[in-house]
Amino acid sequence: MLIVICPSRNRPAKASEAYREFLRTKELDDTRMVFVVDEDDPTLDDYVTKHSLPVLHAPAGQGMAGALNTAALALAHECDVLGFIGDDHRFRTKGWDIVIDAYLVQAPTKEGGRLGMAYGKDLIRDDIPTHIFIRSDIILALGWMALPDAKHLYLDNAWAELGRRAECIAQIVDLVVEHMHPTAGKGQWDADYARVNAPHVYSHDGQVFSRWVDSGRAELDAAVVRRVLE
Repeated sequence: MLIVICPSRNRPAKASEAYREFLRTKELDDTRMVFVVDEDDPTLDDYVTKHSLPVLHAPAGQGMAGALNTAALALAHECDVLGFIGDDHRFRTKGWDIVIDAYLVQAPTKEGGRLGMAYGKDLIRDDIPTHIFIRSDIILALGWMALPDAKHLYLDNAWAELGRRAECIAQIVDLVVEHMHPTAGKGQWDADYARVNAPHVYSHDGQVFSRWVDSGRAELDAAVVRRVLE
């Protein structure tokens, strides 16, 4: 079973678009999607009443990373794989969930070991996973899905670094989860993008990522992942 988590704030219409593409492209009956919305979000009611989206409430003030971790640790016991997308990602490949199940659950092997993490093409960049699918047993062993102490940024850098160190990550080139980001001309730059991409957020999250790597915690976490996959 696979559950996709999508943190969202003040964007019920974007979230609804993401959910429509999710429903259009998924093939497995038990594949689910959950939107994680802050308790103090002024548009919280619209997610549920206007757009009929499946919502999990998150404590206010955690940022996207904290909301993702709250949801991941609450849901990890219910599924084999947890996925993350932003509310500006769109599933484009029909049957993408069958592909992820094949890579991470049914035959989670590669030359030299098992796969624990996978991502597709977001049609912007290939070097980091702006969306991700991770085996739930890895998340439970680590105690996190998004880099602890980060707010919004460098989560994809951390997934790439962790997967590289543990030698357990793969990009699936024929699976597309398009990132409709304004930096690629696929969306409008608005106040919400400005808020989460502010210079102080870049500085804070960049420092969190650097400390994680430089302190040796990244290698310790990779060792945890390797043990899970043995």
